[in-house]
Amino acid sequence: MESISLPELVLTQDGSYTLFSRDHGVTYHSRYGAIQESNYVFIGSGLLPMLKITDRIKILEVGFGTGLNVLLTWLNTKEKTNINIDYHSFDIFPLPENILNACTYRELLHIPTEVANKILTSGWDYQLKVDNFFELKKYFKDILSEPLPQNFFNIVYFDAFSPESQPELWSNFIFEKIYAAMENGGHLVTYCAKGEVKRTLKKIGFMLESLPGPPGKREMIRATKKN
Repeated sequence: MESISLPELVLTQDGSYTLFSRDHGVTYHSRYGAIQESNYVFIGSGLLPMLKITDRIKILEVGFGTGLNVLLTWLNTKEKTNINIDYHSFDIFPLPENILNACTYRELLHIPTEVANKILTSGWDYQLKVDNFFELKKYFKDILSEPLPQNFFNIVYFDAFSPESQPELWSNFIFEKIYAAMENGGHLVTYCAKGEVKRTLKKIGFMLESLPGPPGKREMIRATKKN
């Protein structure tokens, strides 16, 4: 796999850091607030609604990136001892440990060092027990070619770079693959609300909700696999 240029640290408006990708020409999160955006899109619109329905949460994440979504998922389930999290995250451009630490999410979110280290700096391609209720597997593999289990995931965090900078990850092919990997009634959530993305999701069979977006964005998408 090709290497990437090291990203640049950027302070966002909520006081948390994101990264600017020189290769893709975009930031990993909103400049209005990295933690704010991830909390709103992936936790508030994806995880929390599903926690009201089931105690077995199976998450597929497209784009591990800085690990922020994993950290926030752990943080929002750590005291729910009846909840089991099975988290699977793909990324072919994993960031070095010094860059991940520079984002200071552990300190900002008050996450124990042992937990943060397991999530951010553990190896790839094996199942990791973060705690008794949270398992994580990070795949250093291309989700476009890697097989996925069928009818398995009930939440998808779709957090790839924008369609303009990473069009292959917003294609009919990848969304068909993800649709097949989701349980009926499962949710896909993404910050992107472009018309082309909406049309692709509808064509595949998703039921769409255009939700109000986080600060700086008018809309976001929650797409549900129909029962």
